[in-house]
Amino acid sequence: MAVKKDIGKRLALAGIGTAISLIFVVLAYFIKNLSLSFYVLSAGGVMLPLTKGYFREGFLTAVAVSVAGFFIVNVSIIPFVMASGFYVVASIFLYEKKFNRWIGYVIKLAYSAAVFFVCYKVLTLIMIDLTVFPAIGNLSPAALYAVLNVIFSLAFILYDFLLEKGYEYLKKLLEKLLKSN
Repeated sequence: MAVKKDIGKRLALAGIGTAISLIFVVLAYFIKNLSLSFYVLSAGGVMLPLTKGYFREGFLTAVAVSVAGFFIVNVSIIPFVMASGFYVVASIFLYEKKFNRWIGYVIKLAYSAAVFFVCYKVLTLIMIDLTVFPAIGNLSPAALYAVLNVIFSLAFILYDFLLEKGYEYLKKLLEKLLKSN
């Protein structure tokens, strides 16, 4: 009987997390000016089952939001998939399992370089005119890529740090809420 209660609790946290993340993904689609903020907040829904150590359910939350989000917002789900869904599960898994922090940063920097490459290729298809910015418009394409990649990687590491702190806060808050009931 205790196993069924545990499965129910796991699925309930995953379902609530999916709903929270999906709400923020849809808000990011409709309110373009705050889309980056909403994608970051959508990570909180994925973290919900992770706070109790339910990594499988966290992964299922990321899958459910990705699939449902694709049907609602189509390709606008890509930022969630790349930075807020599966990355959150992997990052929190490394954090919880006390994985070597420096090796973890190397893995995360490699992932951020891959994400930047995808974003850069997509943006070059759109053809953004950077000549309006004289400081970076005069750089060679390789130098421009390197500069933007370094800036993106630093922002990604900051995002990862804030993700871990947000996870710690959410874990304490959820523990307090579940203890009072």
